[in-house]
Amino acid sequence: MLIISIAVVSLVKALSQAALWSADPTLQRQTLAIAESLIEEIDSQPYKQKDPYNPGGPNDAIGPEPGETRAGSPLPFDNPNDYSGYSETGIVAPDGSAVAGLGTYSASVVATQQAMGNIPAADGLLVVVTAIGPDGQPVTMTTFRAMYAP
Repeated sequence: MLIISIAVVSLVKALSQAALWSADPTLQRQTLAIAESLIEEIDSQPYKQKDPYNPGGPNDAIGPEPGETRAGSPLPFDNPNDYSGYSETGIVAPDGSAVAGLGTYSASVVATQQAMGNIPAADGLLVVVTAIGPDGQPVTMTTFRAMYAP
């Protein structure tokens, strides 16, 4: 009986330690959903050479133009490269309103010009979104966009 008790205690202790050390799958899924949502938002933007607010001006640069913000009014982000350098702590919707329950999550975006196959670097954009949950575990997602003429 003593041997069985020791075995049971050892098994319970090992399982409780494993549970403490394992990442919470709910946190990981939520962090993944945040990264996916931001990637989808970025991918929904047309990637073109000219800024639609200034079609006669210079080519669109990496990063937002003066006055543009993600939830901007009257100048919201209008191009995937506008998101480069964007970060938030406490997840917000595209309109700028806080998303309940996600105050301990963060997300950031880096976009760089990148060649791929027959697409020259000047026409390609690599976008990397990193979301971090309250457990500190990052989730990184990447998308590639090719520029097209307006």
